[in-house]
Amino acid sequence: MAGHAKDTPMPALETIERIASSFSLVGTLIIFVTFASSSDFRKPINRLIFYASWGNTLCSIASMISQSGIRDGQASPLCQFQAFLIQMFVPADAFWNLAMAINVYLTLFKKYNAQQLKAVEWKYHLACYGVPFVMALSLLFVETHAKGKVYGPAVSIKAHPPPPQLWCWISPPWDYLRLALCYAPAWIAILAALTIYVIAGHSLLQKRQQLRAFNTPSNLNPFDSFKMTDVQVVSEALAVPSDPQRETRSSQRSTTTTYEPYSVNIMSSPMTPRPSAPLVSMQGRKNRAAMEANSAVWGYTKVALLFFVSLLVTWVPSSINRVYALVHPNHVPKSYEYAAGIVLSLMGFWNSVIYIATSRAACAALVRRVFGKGRGKGEEVSEMAAKRMSEDRGTTATMQGRSVSGDTLTDSTEALAIRGSVV
Repeated sequence: MAGHAKDTPMPALETIERIASSFSLVGTLIIFVTFASSSDFRKPINRLIFYASWGNTLCSIASMISQSGIRDGQASPLCQFQAFLIQMFVPADAFWNLAMAINVYLTLFKKYNAQQLKAVEWKYHLACYGVPFVMALSLLFVETHAKGKVYGPAVSIKAHPPPPQLWCWISPPWDYLRLALCYAPAWIAILAALTIYVIAGHSLLQKRQQLRAFNTPSNLNPFDSFKMTDVQVVSEALAVPSDPQRETRSSQRSTTTTYEPYSVNIMSSPMTPRPSAPLVSMQGRKNRAAMEANSAVWGYTKVALLFFVSLLVTWVPSSINRVYALVHPNHVPKSYEYAAGIVLSLMGFWNSVIYIATSRAACAALVRRVFGKGRGKGEEVSEMAAKRMSEDRGTTATMQGRSVSGDTLTDSTEALAIRGSVV
């Protein structure tokens, strides 16, 4: 078994790792505090970021240890503990991104609401934390006479010149386990999430086009294209030829009524269309409900896509570093090691930035409540009442008919369910 590392650690890299890890710890702390303090932050997308932040926190602790585990030696408890944390929680972040993509799929195509999404979260925990835990724990007990322990310094100290050491993880003699148990599962999850986002984006685009087409003026009132006819009655003198026989018969009646002669003049002209107000109002409410539902799903998808981009920022540099190390095991550029160390240490920080950016309204409300700024209690109660009335009107509107929210016309209650699942 290897003892203490013989190379001199790089103080600059160690300092950068710990500063970046501090940013991540502060970011995850903000997520924990805000999520626990206000229900406004507990949307389905934020809940998944909250769950992922626990892994980000422990991963940041591992990167905060930095090279201290290497200095203590491969067999030291600190080195083994650091390697265990990295192996468990680094791929878990990619798995949580896939869970967010699955939520998008369930919301858009299966019409899951908030309660149904919450009911499947235990499966996400089992897949995202349970499976990595079993793999990481198993590697703690693997050791051979030829290769030694699985966990140890992540970079070979036999390279010339000696590369900067990052931390303890899977040691170079067991390098293939990094691909099999970390990089391959993570990239499978990333590509699966990307596939879901592409399919969801295409579906959302089609639905928005259907709604715009269905909401054209010609579809609001089918009677708008009919021409209206104006009838005018004009009285005028009419010359009637004299008939002696008719005059004789008329004089024999005891009572007679005399009418003045008249004629009818009919003129036709196009009138300004006058759509039926109740029909337009009802149709508008139904279409707005469907549009809001699809907008809510699109908002959820944008948040998940941001999380996906942060995941790429984290995994692309480290994956390039790993592939280069496999091709050139005795020559790893310092720039690659620095990039991998920085992006992995900032994993929790990027997630917290996305969490705050997508919860700006909730953050502003929390700041007003904590520091006593903004509106008074009466105004807040009035706003809550107005919001409740608005929601009731929206519910009534969606219950009155059908709107375009899928490949064909579907019930507006489905649109309401989609909206409720992401709010």
